[in-house]
Amino acid sequence: MIAGKTFREIRWMALAYLLILELLAVPVILLWPDFYPDLQRSTLLRGIDIDWLQRVGVAVSDRNEEIAYTSYCALMLFFRSTNLVGIAAAVLFGTGLFAREREAQTFEFLLAKPVSRGRLLWAKWWPCALCATLPIFVVNLSAIPWSRRIDLDLPLEPLLLASLHAACFVLLFLTFTTWVSLRCRVQAHVAAITGAVAVVQIGIYLTQRIRPYSLFRLADFDWYGPLLAGNVRAAQMFDPFGGPGFTTWVLAGVALFYGLAWRDLRRAEP
Repeated sequence: MIAGKTFREIRWMALAYLLILELLAVPVILLWPDFYPDLQRSTLLRGIDIDWLQRVGVAVSDRNEEIAYTSYCALMLFFRSTNLVGIAAAVLFGTGLFAREREAQTFEFLLAKPVSRGRLLWAKWWPCALCATLPIFVVNLSAIPWSRRIDLDLPLEPLLLASLHAACFVLLFLTFTTWVSLRCRVQAHVAAITGAVAVVQIGIYLTQRIRPYSLFRLADFDWYGPLLAGNVRAAQMFDPFGGPGFTTWVLAGVALFYGLAWRDLRRAEP
């Protein structure tokens, strides 16, 4: 019942999110044959004195078109679309989960339901998690038939692994927003806090010397490029000691904020 109500509240936003992701993906794929010659001639990215932009420039202008196209998809489908639109959707879904209940003065009624606080949190969280992550897989899988229209291909397994990591990264922001929604009584405050955190993290990422301290280092081109190229295996995604293990660290963050939300909901008073 609670999960159904939550889904009904966000279903149209979820559909809009799916359509936006698809509308962003299709043009960049179909226009690749026009972009590629220009990318090979251009030295703009390679000439900028920023290491990761230089790596992007080298990768998307590679003489091997398949390598260049895979790098281009890592940049546009994942580093751009998922990080921007996916995180925005996660914040939008999570902002009102509990703060809206307080604003509508229904939080007391919600807590009075004959379910445990843990089940209540789960019933509110999982529909949002599904709506935040499923479109990532749907849109990125649709890139395979769209790519074939320009006589190129994307490997299925690396695409699924990259989508899995992207989904986990979006879940990190959804769960953080859920926790903040429990701590705040006004939706606008939740949006302000989560937006500020995202902006600060982006600012850190764009500052070369402190980039390793940004959350976006866990989901940038330097991660998605090798992942989509098939150079990172599933075991390396989840091994924080023998491999990069970025996905494990992201999931640890999800677990941390979910635990904080569960603790605060248990202590919450109407």
